[in-house]
Amino acid sequence: MPRTNTPMPNAVRALLMAGGVLVIGLGAVLLFVWHSHVVDRTGSYRLVMGLAMRAAEAAALYGGSWLVVRGWNGGPRPRS
Repeated sequence: MPRTNTPMPNAVRALLMAGGVLVIGLGAVLLFVWHSHVVDRTGSYRLVMGLAMRAAEAAALYGGSWLVVRGWNGGPRPRS
């Protein structure tokens, strides 16, 4: 998809930022609740689930921050 020099509408920017905050917040809450289930386990299950939780945490933080930054920056600026 070609990029144009049209600025992003403010409503889209606000939705991107709100979505990013929501992804980060829900990811943190869900992983916090899920953590108690993993702590009770032992052995390889705990190791694998711990690694999966870290990957999910990284994905939520990266994806949420990408959405917030994309919304904050607002896309390409018109060239002078």
